[in-house]
Amino acid sequence: MEKRSSFTKEKALEYLQRNNMLFAGMISPIQRGTVEFIYAGCDGVFIKETESSVYMLAMDSLDKGMGLLNEVGRQTHICFYQKALADYFYEKYSYKKYAVNVQAVYSKTEHAQSNSYTLEVLPLTFAHMDWVQEHLDHLGYDYLKERLGFGAIYGGYIDGEICGSVGIHAEGSIGMLHVLEMFRKRGFASELVAYITNILIDRGEIPFSQIEFDNKASTDLHKKMGYKVSTEKIFRLID
Repeated sequence: MEKRSSFTKEKALEYLQRNNMLFAGMISPIQRGTVEFIYAGCDGVFIKETESSVYMLAMDSLDKGMGLLNEVGRQTHICFYQKALADYFYEKYSYKKYAVNVQAVYSKTEHAQSNSYTLEVLPLTFAHMDWVQEHLDHLGYDYLKERLGFGAIYGGYIDGEICGSVGIHAEGSIGMLHVLEMFRKRGFASELVAYITNILIDRGEIPFSQIEFDNKASTDLHKKMGYKVSTEKIFRLID
């Protein structure tokens, strides 16, 4: 693929900030400097997030988007902001998973608040691999091990016992939220989300989550915590 040295961060952000809530998942890694630019212009942006190897494409023209996709070919994980482009690549390569998400973004500068401050929240380590794998197994052993290695998964403790987890995905989104059934309906999920939100605020990063479009419980939780949730959707192809 030809080197596109003229495509800059400024061009990309100019396009993405037209809808900074929907495109927060692209804006955040660009601001962190963890991207390779494949295309950036007045009509769209195509990047590879280098920490996660996730490709992200937002493009006004379907034909141009298809052309760029065909240049990079099949990739393990691609995030789309136009359904037609996601459908095109899904049909072409028969991906195992087609996920549809909404975007939740915390745009305030002040810390998120929780109704409960009961938990001690600490980074989990490799010593907690069995717990993490048991409760977050859908993410896969290798990925969970990597996230633990980066100190990116946190455990909420009550009376010395882990009752739940939350973390930061490789591309920067909040996730890995899980509260054990026996500890639910006590405000612990809100407390964990507030904790991780405030870590990102203190780092100068955008707190955002990408939630399955029909997960009302998670959407309601984020709204309660002060997040705004997009009506537009994000489409992910994952192998």
